[in-house]
Amino acid sequence: MLTLSGLTKSFGGRRVLDDVNLEVTAGESVALLGANGSGKTTTLRCLVGLARPDGGRIVIGGIDASRNPVAARNRLSYLPQKSVFPGTLTVRETLTVVARLRQSSRQCVDRELEACGLVTLVDRNVALLSGGERQRLAMAIAFLPDVDLYLFDEASANLDPAALRILFRRARELKRCGRTLLFTTHIPADVRSLATRAIVLRDGRIESDSVGEFELRRYERMLERDIWGDDDDSDDAVADTCVVAGDRMRGAGAVA
Repeated sequence: MLTLSGLTKSFGGRRVLDDVNLEVTAGESVALLGANGSGKTTTLRCLVGLARPDGGRIVIGGIDASRNPVAARNRLSYLPQKSVFPGTLTVRETLTVVARLRQSSRQCVDRELEACGLVTLVDRNVALLSGGERQRLAMAIAFLPDVDLYLFDEASANLDPAALRILFRRARELKRCGRTLLFTTHIPADVRSLATRAIVLRDGRIESDSVGEFELRRYERMLERDIWGDDDDSDDAVADTCVVAGDRMRGAGAVA
């Protein structure tokens, strides 16, 4: 479904992505993990055409994004960290405009208004929405088109509990329908809830890529070390905590 080959990107002389190679098959739900500046958001921005790679190749659904960018990106939908919409449009008008651009039906608009808890806000101008309501509108727009690949960039970071339930429910529905998810997050609970695979980026390179038995606990230890200065990262400790992570993942009912 998605292939990245030798992807590189620099900003101001700093290498943000350094020879990233990644294969995501149809139906996978992949968590892209790493500290700020590790290259997570830049990877997604290259996929959607908001950043141009310096080198490498992106193939989406068998379509080379450099040769046919419109066709390739018609195969995906993107939920960014922060979305901006015209403030003078109503909620329904905003969704209707996007539906026309993405060739989605009016029924799809009605479906997302209901699914994302926006029915009572259909006639409200976007400028008058609260931050949480605006994020639910962004979720509705991301879920609107029927595509193969959905990209979420730290989508859960600023959501209240009700919106989180909506996000997780809709994402699981997509997974059950065989759609592919690639999402960035700093929150281990997101990985437990949604991921079938976890990838850790460090300094623009893939440091680890695990399927089935996750290295989630190892990632949690990395966060703890970065925050608290814990340098106890011996191989034995990592091995022990990886086993615990696998047990916790299975117990948490992660999508398989």
